[in-house]
Amino acid sequence: MKEKTLWWGVLAICLGLAAWTADDAWRRIGTPQPGFGVLRVLLVGVGGHETSALQPFDLVRAMNGRLLTSGQEVQDEVRRHPPGTVFHYLVSRRGQLVEEDIPSRPLTMYSFKRFLLEALLPGLLYLALGAAVLILKPGVPETRVFLAFCLTWFSTSTLYGDAVMRYHFDWIFLTAWAFSPAVYLHLARVFPEPHGVAKRFPRLIMAAYALSAVDAFFLQVPPPGIPLAGTFVVPFITAIYWGAAMVVLVLSLATTAFRGATAIGRQRGRVLLAGFAIGQLVPVLGTAWEIVSGTRLPVLNALWRLNLLFPIAVAYAMARYDLFDLRGMLRIGTIYGIITGIVVAAYAGAIAGIAVVFGQLEADVNPIFPAAVVALAVVLFLNPVYLRTQALVDRVFFRQRLDVRRSMEQLADTMITALDLDRIAASISRTVDEAFHPVRQTLAILDEPRGGFRVLSGSAGPMGAGGFIAVDSSLARHLADDRQPLTRARHREDPELESCRDLCVAQMGALGVELVLPLVFRDRLTGILGLSEKRSGAAYSTDDLRLLRTLANQSAVALENARAYADLQDANRDLGRALRRVEMLESIRANLAKFVPRTVRELIERAPEAPELAKREMDVTVLFVDIAGYTRLAERHDADRLNETVERYFGAFLDEIMGHGGDINETAGDGLMVIFQDEDPESHARAAVETALGIVRRTREINLEVKDLPEPIQLHVGVNSGSAQVGATKLEAAAGARWTYTASGQVTNVASRLAALGTGDEVFIGPETARRLDGSFALEDLGERPLRNVEEPVHIYRLAA
Repeated sequence: MKEKTLWWGVLAICLGLAAWTADDAWRRIGTPQPGFGVLRVLLVGVGGHETSALQPFDLVRAMNGRLLTSGQEVQDEVRRHPPGTVFHYLVSRRGQLVEEDIPSRPLTMYSFKRFLLEALLPGLLYLALGAAVLILKPGVPETRVFLAFCLTWFSTSTLYGDAVMRYHFDWIFLTAWAFSPAVYLHLARVFPEPHGVAKRFPRLIMAAYALSAVDAFFLQVPPPGIPLAGTFVVPFITAIYWGAAMVVLVLSLATTAFRGATAIGRQRGRVLLAGFAIGQLVPVLGTAWEIVSGTRLPVLNALWRLNLLFPIAVAYAMARYDLFDLRGMLRIGTIYGIITGIVVAAYAGAIAGIAVVFGQLEADVNPIFPAAVVALAVVLFLNPVYLRTQALVDRVFFRQRLDVRRSMEQLADTMITALDLDRIAASISRTVDEAFHPVRQTLAILDEPRGGFRVLSGSAGPMGAGGFIAVDSSLARHLADDRQPLTRARHREDPELESCRDLCVAQMGALGVELVLPLVFRDRLTGILGLSEKRSGAAYSTDDLRLLRTLANQSAVALENARAYADLQDANRDLGRALRRVEMLESIRANLAKFVPRTVRELIERAPEAPELAKREMDVTVLFVDIAGYTRLAERHDADRLNETVERYFGAFLDEIMGHGGDINETAGDGLMVIFQDEDPESHARAAVETALGIVRRTREINLEVKDLPEPIQLHVGVNSGSAQVGATKLEAAAGARWTYTASGQVTNVASRLAALGTGDEVFIGPETARRLDGSFALEDLGERPLRNVEEPVHIYRLAA
């Protein structure tokens, strides 16, 4: 509301400027003027033959031998002498000094009439256009741009005379002229329909407005560093920018006129193209030519009379092709006209009635009292009267619009809660029948697996068997490309549809429809809605098509949601079956994991189809742990008690092993074989030794907790590092084959023999492990010792307690 009020305020100010300018022009009839227009900055204005002997944008340097600093000095000097006085001027013409003698001339009634016809009348027409658009479509981007266009054109047309003779509002004229190119470019983006460049380059228009702002500043404040003779440079650039922007606008309209998305849009574009090309492009380019070339164009003033054609073209487009929704304005006008009549009649009747009542009562009341009572009643009851009148006008004059709106609201409510395709299709068909009354209709949705459109309601007729419309049919392909409602009449009238005219019309006849609408979801044709002729025999109007497009958009979303819901249900069922299979496989995997080394599990999970289980040469550290006296322990305890004891100790060992990244490879009743691997050889050696220390520590802690053992559990521990063959080994037997994953080689043999050396809680370390520890642990050097089944003596170390 504030924006609309602001625009109306601006339009009112413009009307005031027009009135002031007209009054000033009337008062100056008979007064002398120089014989040419001159801007405040001493540049000669444009105007064809009216520049006398001077050329457009000559710079007036001196007058009768006196240097000038402002155009106001020229006007003042001329007014001090009678008309016909000859003045001697020194002018700079593109850097060259020229002297001219020019007599002053009086402003005549003819000049005033020309001002009214060529300047004031076009300006007022543009203001009227802006006001009409503000009433028709307030608050939308297109309206703002069109209003800006009307205001700049009003300012440049109406205030030009003031800018070259009186200088009261020359700053408004220059600002409007500077911003005109940016407004033209902005208009080219959105009028009469948005163009793709608006989305691809959203900041382009901002740059155009920024350039115009800089231009407006330097038109009134010459840039520093430019000599006086170069004052024409900024207007020169502005003129080029102005003309080029108008050319872009006309080309944009030409694109819409011949390649617009809709037939109505193309028709509007053609009308507006004619109005702009003749009524604006010609005078703009003529003026720009005078400024740039510095030569007079004798017919320039006649060309500017052509700009009266543009308001006529816009008015024709509004009336003929519903530009800016003129029919909506007629509805509003009807409502407000009726309300105004009711209010006026009621107001006058109420005042008269109250006065009669008090007169009959012979009461002496102030005459203002009845008016005050009625005014209070108006304030209290105006809004309810307005709402009731609006509803009445809709019911009486716009019944179809009201019925369709109600039907679509009911359809929207249904589609919000419904997710069943058949139910939604039935609701759409019912709404179409109630709102537009076709003899028959067809609704089909895309069935991608079958490559076509499956009919949900109605019939596909001879187009396809079994209620199916092929996706590669001419009609379906055209709807997918054009995405606009298609009627047989449009096929006959639109030359762009000639290539598919015969096939599409024939297929529409086979469907038995007069109108087809594409159901588009996310730039993809997902359905087709076809309507036959109305039962009344009337044609489908522009309003019908607009309402049907809205219904088609709602239907496309609802049908797609329902189809997505159906697909989701199918996917949920498939997912449930898959999850049950996964749960079964996970259960199997969890049970097998108890018997498979961690390394093997990781290899299989990394590549289930082809795990890398073949033996490879790898650097490892092998840890052997053996419970001393296991045989005696087995003799003194039953099997269950023995198993419970071993599980307790081995469970504690497992925490240490897993905590340091070890992988239990083998268990044999009283012993464990653990493999440590890492990219850093020193790292896995340290991890193995720390694990050995942790196992010894946990054993001692458990020994203190368990009271029923005849003697504490003691361990034999051996650690060795080096290269080993790590991978799966296949064992063949008569009963079948068995695979085992282990590390084999001298490293493993030595680690096993080192563990056998211990006499109780001792950790023996091989030479390579000791080297890798590099003093990290306190080691006792035991020297070289022979080991069973090892050919050469081995240098042995014992981990200090």
